[in-house]
Amino acid sequence: MEQSTGKQVYTAGYGNRGFDGFVELMRRFGVTHLVDVRSVPQSSYWEDFRKERLQRIVPPTGLKYVYMGDTLGGVRNSPVLCKDPEAVDIHPLFNDPDFRKGLTVLIKALDHPDRVICLMCGCKRPHGCHRSRLIGTALEDLGVGVVHIDADESLVPQSAVAESQREIQASLF
Repeated sequence: MEQSTGKQVYTAGYGNRGFDGFVELMRRFGVTHLVDVRSVPQSSYWEDFRKERLQRIVPPTGLKYVYMGDTLGGVRNSPVLCKDPEAVDIHPLFNDPDFRKGLTVLIKALDHPDRVICLMCGCKRPHGCHRSRLIGTALEDLGVGVVHIDADESLVPQSAVAESQREIQASLF
């Protein structure tokens, strides 16, 4: 891991929180920018979490909505990372030029001290989601601190999520 840059990003999944609950959660942590990192920015359960709707209903809340699933979304056109994370080999994605470009844009956005950025996905828990497995790992390697807002709304550092993933993998063998 590189030296820390002093930059930090939150991540959170909306899960079953609903739009109002999710916005309240963002406010509780002082989030100013909601960055959607879903490669497929749709929800079969929540109409409010469809990209087109988020673009309309987030700005009146005082948050800024930014879509980056085209670069940071992991496996394009497939929400499989939340449903079956072990079914996807994410290692080639770390060197994908689009993914690297997305990381660069995100890190540059973190340069503004008045911004508190949260990466949003549908997975309520970060442990199997590409927010931790792919983006969190890559950001930590670049010296950016990653803090996940877990399903119980506690804050979990990327290092703790990564450690629990290693423990699960080790127990399988």
